[in-house]
Amino acid sequence: MLVITKLDKKSPAQRIGLKRGDIISAFNGEEAKDMLDVAYFDSQSVFSVTVTRNGKSLTFNVEKDANQAMGWDFDDESYIEPRWCANKCVFCFVDQLPKGQRKTLYVKDDDWRLSFVSGNFVTLTNVSDEEIARIKSKKFSPLYISVHATDDVLRRKLLGNPKARPIMPLLKELADSGITMYTQVVMCPDLNDGEVLAKTMKDLFSLYPAVQNLAVVPVGLTKYRCGLQDIRPVNKQLANSTIDEVERFDAQCYERIGKHFVYCSDEMYVYAQRELPPYEYYGDFEQLENGVGLIADMRYQFCLALRDAVAAKSGSFTVVTGVAATPYIEQVLEMARQRFPAVTVNVVTVVNKFFGETVTVAGLIVGKDIADALRDRKDVGDTLLLPRVMLRETEDVFLDGMTLDELKRTTGKNIVVTADGYELCQAILECE
Repeated sequence: MLVITKLDKKSPAQRIGLKRGDIISAFNGEEAKDMLDVAYFDSQSVFSVTVTRNGKSLTFNVEKDANQAMGWDFDDESYIEPRWCANKCVFCFVDQLPKGQRKTLYVKDDDWRLSFVSGNFVTLTNVSDEEIARIKSKKFSPLYISVHATDDVLRRKLLGNPKARPIMPLLKELADSGITMYTQVVMCPDLNDGEVLAKTMKDLFSLYPAVQNLAVVPVGLTKYRCGLQDIRPVNKQLANSTIDEVERFDAQCYERIGKHFVYCSDEMYVYAQRELPPYEYYGDFEQLENGVGLIADMRYQFCLALRDAVAAKSGSFTVVTGVAATPYIEQVLEMARQRFPAVTVNVVTVVNKFFGETVTVAGLIVGKDIADALRDRKDVGDTLLLPRVMLRETEDVFLDGMTLDELKRTTGKNIVVTADGYELCQAILECE
């Protein structure tokens, strides 16, 4: 239920006579389904809202500027409860988690509403025709869509869902209705690489500009795959051939549209032991959350702060990161050392024992592995610098449940969490 809990003074919502406790049942005479309807009509200038108050139905007419907020708030239960995934993907990361962790880690959501609100990637395999019509009519856009392959037989195999609807007709239907989409492929060796990937890139580019771009991400494999389909990891040779294939196709796209269309994630370049593209290559960094351009952005932000730095901060610092990011962190720290020789900073690389050594990204490092990596080392600085991606989005907790405070007590060190390269530089240098 959409229960109003707060009304701003002199707001449009208060002005038309809405009250705390009112339950919104309809907009323009149509059932109000969830907070997306609230957000949609909040951006409109003229509409009606029907509420239930003390068992009676009341309708109010709204006239306001489209960019003026209604000035209402809702109880927590009004917000979207994630819809569970209907797939059994052969590469599902949740299925590769160890047992006995906190329950929230095992949640498999696949909700197009959260794709619109938060940028979550979804498969659209559990979306009804009615919901597709809703997306089109209210222009809920952009959406972030996990395609994996445009060959429907293979896609159903990858998703473990024989009932998954054909993807290209659905994407074309959304495209024809003006819905913007960002897409991804989780690339699994011998399944959706090579010729399959070439077809997927070509098919998705045919829907440009509705499909804005495509990210190709190597499959993530943990050590907990007992009983799951055998998938080999992406090796150096395959990573290099995939980058070559992607960059060849993207060059053709660039000639036609004047911008890049398909990107490999940073991990692919790390596996290939290959230099990453420059900052300018990534445009507006629209797939940053997918690991596309993270390192380029970190270096750029670090250099911005370094330009304004005036002195080294007192004390000693240790940057904690994963195997994949270590050489790039070392590069920017060396830039800081050359300019300010007094700065005392080093890097500790944490090998992922929790998920397995094939998992090398910083965002999947857990608290216990950090504590173990630092134990008995003599070169650890007074202050530990940790990237924000190691912690949950809304609280200071690692994936294994250890809190940041517990890590502080375990290591006896001060800890500073940095969100990007700019903050990393600011942590070790005095900046104007």
